Amino acid sequence: IRRPPRSTPLYSSAASDVYKRQILHLAINFPEKFKALIGLQSAGHLDPYYDISWLHRQDVHGGEVCGGIAYGLMAPTSPENDKFETMWHYMQGGPGIFKGDLFFYKFDGNIGTEIKKINNSKCPIFLLTGEYDYSATPEETKSLADTIGIEMVKMKNVGHFPMSENPEEFLKYLHPVLEKIS
Repeated sequence: IRRPPRSTPLYSSAASDVYKRQILHLAINFPEKFKALIGLQSAGHLDPYYDISWLHRQDVHGGEVCGGIAYGLMAPTSPENDKFETMWHYMQGGPGIFKGDLFFYKFDGNIGTEIKKINNSKCPIFLLTGEYDYSATPEETKSLADTIGIEMVKMKNVGHFPMSENPEEFLKYLHPVLEKIS
């Protein structure tokens, strides 16, 4: 979250990964506190394609599993060194961290019909989703955008982690949004 000049008492926030769902919670519960919200890979609900029951066991290295899943969520066109660094960061979580991350995404963070409470006129929301993201797909983000009556942008050449897997490409999409907000 960044603080704008003192002339305006509002913040802007952008979030990705599990935090993208928190952007939607902020839009529902605290829209007056923000000048704008930017959801990266945001979707209100996803039918889980994963089973979290086995992720915290002594015979499963959660960090390696997490790194493998993270790597698979990135675009094949992203620079290999940036993809490796993103994967490495995801591999650093301690025992149970990734399971908790996915539990929030699958259960606690699911806002279901609450999405209809989002009022874009109280706080503008911008949605950006990578074309290679199979977790929060462009189609799911489009469904969210249609539900709250806004546009979404499908970012080319990026997957689930645009800001770290391909920062240069991501900035091509982020800068125009920041210009609209400022």
